[in-house]
Amino acid sequence: MPVLVQKYGGTSVEGAERIRAVAQRVAAARAAGHDTVVVVSAIGRTTDELLRLAHEVSASPSRRELDMLLTAGERVSMALLAMALGDLGVEAISFTGSQSGILTTGVHSAARITAIRPDRIRAELGRGRVVIVAGFQGVNPETREITTLGRGGSDTSAVALAAALGPGRCEIYTDVSGIFTADPRVVPGASRIPRLSLAACSTLAHLGGRVLHARCVDLAAVHRVPLTVRSSFDESPGTDIVEEEMEQGRVEAVAHRAECSVALAEGNAGGRGEARGIIEAVAEAFPELELVAHEQSGPHGVIVWLGGSADADALVRDFRRLRGPGGEWKLEVEHGAAFVSLVGLGLGAREAARGEEALERADVPLVALRVTPTALIYRVAGGRCDQAVRALHAAFFEPGELTNRPG
Repeated sequence: MPVLVQKYGGTSVEGAERIRAVAQRVAAARAAGHDTVVVVSAIGRTTDELLRLAHEVSASPSRRELDMLLTAGERVSMALLAMALGDLGVEAISFTGSQSGILTTGVHSAARITAIRPDRIRAELGRGRVVIVAGFQGVNPETREITTLGRGGSDTSAVALAAALGPGRCEIYTDVSGIFTADPRVVPGASRIPRLSLAACSTLAHLGGRVLHARCVDLAAVHRVPLTVRSSFDESPGTDIVEEEMEQGRVEAVAHRAECSVALAEGNAGGRGEARGIIEAVAEAFPELELVAHEQSGPHGVIVWLGGSADADALVRDFRRLRGPGGEWKLEVEHGAAFVSLVGLGLGAREAARGEEALERADVPLVALRVTPTALIYRVAGGRCDQAVRALHAAFFEPGELTNRPG
């Protein structure tokens, strides 16, 4: 049988009624002839609540114990869904990440999947059972410690399992009916994109798209796993994410990242490899900070990170230790930056100029423009982010404007 991996997010399993609805959908997939594996997130905002409780109990909880605590949320979801399927007459069994053979690095709170050994999953599928896997977690084979995968961990778990069990496909179920041309909360008229290339989807995720995490999409691209994003609340077709080449410049969506913090380290390296050492130390201590630039001119170097204000402020406090002895380095942080991006393939000067014109007409000052093969990234003042999103969406997608999308 073809393997189908379905992933359900926290809102999809929020409460008994929603869990029974998911069980009905899973049962239908199994009845249609699929070997079915289901990856589940923690119920609702369970993870946030557990984090809040941990920080009430301890001013600085250890990452190891946080992983032990947070993985409990997915275990609750997997067991309840197995029970609901049993009531429908569908044989099901639930596994934790470690029981599923998800092997990871040893970095607590931000582990990476290194391999999957799905022997137990294959055995249970062979017995005709639905296998339910706790997302977001795995085990380090050397230390035998439970780990969590960080942001986007459950989506990444689902794609990794689909790749390991393939050939098959992966369906990501959430509370929205697919990927849209912009965030509907900012642009109410945004429309669902029926089909999106893996490259464009990856860029969209990296630049602020909130439906899928970039790790999940990048993994799907490497292993050629077909992806579909759908709503668990209705029967709409969702968005298919596929391998597709486009020969003409075309904007697929508008992404945005608001209230970002930019951390800039500048200094004179005291020895060979000193800047590299800083980059490695920051990556280890602050995995959610994104390295966006490193420039070196002789001994003088500049390193730039992008992330949330909490991580950026923590980097300021810890930078002296992380940089170590050696050259003279100073760190400055700017809060409140915003980035609004046109995402697609084959974009160039024509689309860049058109976007700048749209911002000018909306009276949104442009701070900077960065061009990549799959995106045009406009930096604007944080307070003008939503206005910039609406202006770019109107210029490229809305009636009355010369649209770039094929008819």
